[in-house]
Amino acid sequence: MNDPFEAVKSFFRNTFLPQKRTNWGYPLFIMAAALASLYIAKELLASFLPFTSTSIVFSSLVMPLLTLLALIAPAISLSSGDTDLSINGITGKFTGIGPLLIAFFSGVPLGLVNSAFHNLMAYLWLRLGRSMVFPAFMCYNADDSLASQVLQIVTVDAIPSLGVSIFFTGLMYSLFREENKLAGTIIITLFYSLYSLNMIDIAGIAITGLWIVILRRKTGNIMAPFLSMIAMKLTQFFFTFIISEVDITTLQTYSDIPVSFFYTSIPALFVSAILFGFFKASLDDFERTYYSDMLGREVDAELEEQPVKILPFVKGLNVSLLIAVIILVGLWIRILTV
Repeated sequence: MNDPFEAVKSFFRNTFLPQKRTNWGYPLFIMAAALASLYIAKELLASFLPFTSTSIVFSSLVMPLLTLLALIAPAISLSSGDTDLSINGITGKFTGIGPLLIAFFSGVPLGLVNSAFHNLMAYLWLRLGRSMVFPAFMCYNADDSLASQVLQIVTVDAIPSLGVSIFFTGLMYSLFREENKLAGTIIITLFYSLYSLNMIDIAGIAITGLWIVILRRKTGNIMAPFLSMIAMKLTQFFFTFIISEVDITTLQTYSDIPVSFFYTSIPALFVSAILFGFFKASLDDFERTYYSDMLGREVDAELEEQPVKILPFVKGLNVSLLIAVIILVGLWIRILTV
């Protein structure tokens, strides 16, 4: 007769502790738990701090910590604890400077799309009669000094972008078999969007998530998604003369949004669609050329001899994933009703 206490211990061990073979659902549980913990800590400490939770000082401390605990640390820990994973397998291979340049410049339309959808979503949300919903981890930097701007770019933009590249396009991407890459792309895009806890920018974030997975697949490494997101942030920062984002902290009703934001946002979407088509075609040409020139029969045969070490897709549909979904849904309910 089975020992019920041993069964309970086995359940908790298999659900909450790292396993010898990592499935795609478990990292999402770690990410969601760390995200919820930092959010709760932020809410509890907000009233005791000498600065606001949206200040650049607070954000420069919290965002790197969140990135480390929710994204970078789980990726490194799980890859080192799983004999079938490795840091090199997660980061991918260097396929040349050309695709990295394409990925970097693709961040320009990505920045335009995010700014355009920010403005349009803010209008639509207020037009529905809703009160403005702010991101759970929001940085409002009113200081125009060079030091403050550099601090924001490094801690609020660059470091989180690195964490996203390592976790979502590195660890998570590597945990899906080739025949499950489409499902993996959808799952990564969905959970990257949920991780943001940012309602107004959710459309742009979803497009960003989809594009960085495409970059990971086409270039074979995580540097391409990282460079694209850096270029996206730089575009939003320096190209405000082309399209600027409405300040959501100043809005009460949809009529507070000047019509000039629509004159720039809608054309930006059309221009971005054309640019995305160009960059996608360039990446397709690179992928086709690279694999036809660099991989011969000998390499293909070697790859075919290697056993499939990635767990089946169904292994990720487990209790850990369910808990991750519950945590993330709870956080979203919180920010939408606060």
